[in-house]
Amino acid sequence: MTDAVTLERRLPASAARVFEMISQPENMVRWWGHDGMIVPEHNLDFTKPGPWFSVMESPDGRKRMVSGEVTEVDPPRFIAFTWAWHDGGPGGPRETETRVTIEIDPAGDSEAVMKLSHYGLPTDTARAGHTRGWLSIFDKLEKGLAT
Repeated sequence: MTDAVTLERRLPASAARVFEMISQPENMVRWWGHDGMIVPEHNLDFTKPGPWFSVMESPDGRKRMVSGEVTEVDPPRFIAFTWAWHDGGPGGPRETETRVTIEIDPAGDSEAVMKLSHYGLPTDTARAGHTRGWLSIFDKLEKGLAT
């Protein structure tokens, strides 16, 4: 069994536009988190290496915190970062750190293919949960790019 989730989606925007949406803080808050979640607190800036965090709040008021380090940025083609949930929400200790890579390939003038891989997920439950989460995020990103 692999410890990774890999997902790919063709998106209705140029590679440069997709990169702007997935790297700039003002754009990231529009698609970050499962459908219905808001991001009331964050340091989401994937334009350069450095630390990041976000607090995601579900419609019922539950908060989850995730943080990491942006480790590599190659505009408009590639972003790599670490990822760790905080046990018990904001302020809790970090759980197991995993790695995420995002690759963006042009697919003509007005489309791009985005491939996301999330490595180091320790259990089937973790892989299934992250798959659902990233697919929800892909849906929000795709809708945002289409408008």
